[in-house]
Amino acid sequence: MLALLLASPAGARDERPPAPAVASEVAPALLAELTTRFGARPAGSPADRAAAAWLAGRLRAFGLSHVAIESFPILRWSPGDAAVDVIAPERRRLVATPLGGLVSGPTVTARVVAYDTYAAFLAAPADSVRGRIVAVLEALPGTADGAGYLRLVVMRSEGPAAAARKGAAGFVLRSLATHHERLASSGATKPLARPFPAFAISPPDAEELGRLATKGPVTLRLRPGAGWSGRAVTQNVVATLPGRDPTAPAVLVSAHLDSWEQGTGASDDGFGIAAVVAAVKALHDRPHRPLRSIRLVLFGAEEVTQPGSYPNFAGARRYIELHRRELAGIDLAAESDWGGGRIVGLRLPDLGDPGLDRRLAAGLASENVLVRTDRSASGPPDADVLKAAGVPLLRLDQDATLLFDTHHNARDTLDQVDMSALRQNVRVWTTVLRLLADRPLTPSPSPRPLRRAGP
Repeated sequence: MLALLLASPAGARDERPPAPAVASEVAPALLAELTTRFGARPAGSPADRAAAAWLAGRLRAFGLSHVAIESFPILRWSPGDAAVDVIAPERRRLVATPLGGLVSGPTVTARVVAYDTYAAFLAAPADSVRGRIVAVLEALPGTADGAGYLRLVVMRSEGPAAAARKGAAGFVLRSLATHHERLASSGATKPLARPFPAFAISPPDAEELGRLATKGPVTLRLRPGAGWSGRAVTQNVVATLPGRDPTAPAVLVSAHLDSWEQGTGASDDGFGIAAVVAAVKALHDRPHRPLRSIRLVLFGAEEVTQPGSYPNFAGARRYIELHRRELAGIDLAAESDWGGGRIVGLRLPDLGDPGLDRRLAAGLASENVLVRTDRSASGPPDADVLKAAGVPLLRLDQDATLLFDTHHNARDTLDQVDMSALRQNVRVWTTVLRLLADRPLTPSPSPRPLRRAGP
């Protein structure tokens, strides 16, 4: 500490983030309490609602203003008691989980038609698929930026619908995972107008199914259990750190509260919640408030799809509906929802502040974060909904090398979280939010046009 004091010239402005002992330790404690006390938080479940109430209480205790729980109705989806079995050439049970948002219908037993890639399935004529169970066995490649997932997630979100259109009896895909364990990964798909069984199976089971298919006919039995279990209520949790100038455009930072049934939602997205909440608290605890207000939103119902007017990312769409008049007053938005890796990059929209990228690069130099301007940057899903409504988007890129080892499966638990990465995320978010919220005001020639967010 003495060395740090001697190294700082008298009167120099302190550009460092708040002391890690104060800011960064909030996040591990918050994440531990969230995952231990409430566990998995499927949208609309009692755990989801209880976790929201607890978080709202923590935000009030941290001194934030305008803390509120903004509830909205959804249909509660449940995976039920489902199973996937090989019936022939010999009997064995596969590790599988139903895809979210589908109603499975009656048990289906049928021959398998297997494809090594999703593209091969799409190219297959309907006659080769009709009455069969489609198995897409393409493996997810591991990449540091998660590009493989972004390319292949369509086979989960659109694959069942494509199979149903071709007259298939059911659909299974290899889990979108980079591990090689007998764990199946959940995930949402487009809701269909009729019951249709669709499952993700574990990587080893997918490989075994592929080997069986090369030797001769394979018959699967899909025993469903998934479906809508009734009406429920979920919520967004909102709060504000008021800025010195209440008329200045605000900065919005977010994460999402809900999770899948497997695991405890530690990395997806308890990690994001802990990082952004701790960063906002660190800025609250500084001697001087930021120039601009910081709005914090913990979205509900990010994971599961829905029939009706909010087909996906219902919390973000509900937020836009309730706050549409305020969106023009949001300078930019960002979201933490890309697992538990260290932040390695920052993509910045053009905000008319030519020195902002240099200030951010200087503030993040010790964290090895690459700062660049990218007007086309997309974000995690809730942030993309805000972008579609006309809100400029900032993206913090995390190392996704290990993300899909735990993503949407039973290993998404606290023991898998790298706490040093979480502390680094807090430091980076604190610095970024401070510099964004304190950047000088520039006159705007006209209000920013807003767009209606599409489904």
